[in-house]
Amino acid sequence: MAHLFETINSNFFSVLSSPNKKTYIDCIFIIYHAIDTIEDAFQGDREYIISRLIDYFDEVPNDDFLDVDEDEPARTSRQKALHVINVLKKNGWLGEEELGDYKTSLNLFDYSIQIIDVLERIKDNRQSEYTGEIFTVYSLLNSFTVEEGIGVLEQAYMKTNDILRKLKSLKANIYRYYYDITKKQSKHDLQMLLEKLLVEYKQNFFDSAYYNLKTTDSLPRYKRSILDVINHILNDDEIMDQLAIKAQQLKRIEDYNDAFHFVEDRLRFITDSFAALEHLILAIDRKNEQYITAAASKILFFTNQSDDIEGIFNRLFKLVLSKKDFDYTTLFNLTQARNLDTYSLYNQRRSRIEPIPEEINFDDDFITEEYRQEKIKALLKNNIYGKKEINEYVKALLAKDKVIEAAHVPLETQEDFVKLILIFLYSKSIGMHYDVELMGKECKNNFVTFQNFRIKEVRR
Repeated sequence: MAHLFETINSNFFSVLSSPNKKTYIDCIFIIYHAIDTIEDAFQGDREYIISRLIDYFDEVPNDDFLDVDEDEPARTSRQKALHVINVLKKNGWLGEEELGDYKTSLNLFDYSIQIIDVLERIKDNRQSEYTGEIFTVYSLLNSFTVEEGIGVLEQAYMKTNDILRKLKSLKANIYRYYYDITKKQSKHDLQMLLEKLLVEYKQNFFDSAYYNLKTTDSLPRYKRSILDVINHILNDDEIMDQLAIKAQQLKRIEDYNDAFHFVEDRLRFITDSFAALEHLILAIDRKNEQYITAAASKILFFTNQSDDIEGIFNRLFKLVLSKKDFDYTTLFNLTQARNLDTYSLYNQRRSRIEPIPEEINFDDDFITEEYRQEKIKALLKNNIYGKKEINEYVKALLAKDKVIEAAHVPLETQEDFVKLILIFLYSKSIGMHYDVELMGKECKNNFVTFQNFRIKEVRR
């Protein structure tokens, strides 16, 4: 790591911490896309790039565009474009090359391209899609021959490493959503929370990775075959000898033992990785369940339906305030508790008194049967929001038809709305007998507007 700044300019990242960082990053993306063609190969005509930047500054004027190292602000769009290019050159993002005939090109460095790729993925909130990764390793090893063995092992090794990185990123991706749910969102962000949950989380986690990992590209489906091929190669001395000789030739390894270890290390890496993948996938499952539980708790809290202290008091106060003639003195006995005087921390000692249980007698006229049933209903209300209850609720919805649109689900009360949210939220949980599918269009159901989705029965 100490040699990093021997390759990258020591002021490379100062552009991203400048007061003009938003303008700079926009211009970096403009330059990147302007010369990202087969013909240009990240080498573009200077005047063409300047013209693209001028168009940007014409559309997005910024009179306060001033770099901390400059005495005078850039006034015109062309001055701003030239200023940006000079700053990027100075800090190691760009290089300039004279081509002759009064032509000059601007080149992106290799490390600049890699970093811009990462920044663009973060900007667009793009996640690495997980499609057929384990199957690719399986296919490579199934086509293994000694003649092409080194190339096959290299590809299988790199793809296995890629699988590990993508799954680790997937787990980190879930944690980011979990952090947003538990640490950052407030009650005023309920709409944003639902958008993240019902659209963004589903697309970036379930659709792009998790679904494939659990179905078409599941680990148990290919793991045994992969390990069998690797073990067969490791245990065959003749194949290992031929691969070591091939490695000496192709990788220019002089010592036979070093070549043998080169082959063996890659085979061992694939074996160890696939043995450990199961634990990583279980960790992803747990993190997913943790996120879903946290999201459900947050939504229930926002709708005053949670079963924690805040939710209980919210419902209690709502009950008291809803009845103007409600006599709360029968429930609360408020008194002032203090020390002997305002300057002392001493608590007066009292003799211990053994409590004697006494029967509580209520006025039959006060507790009517209707009041009793209302209290029982309130106590049982919290039990309708668990996964088991939601699963049974969906079974009832799908009793006649195996598919129903969310737009047609009865929404008469806020309780029905909460259930609809939890139907979507719990759809990917283990043990649920239904699944959901976004339809890509908005709908209105009674008092709410949302993106419509299908609820369909699934036999698990």
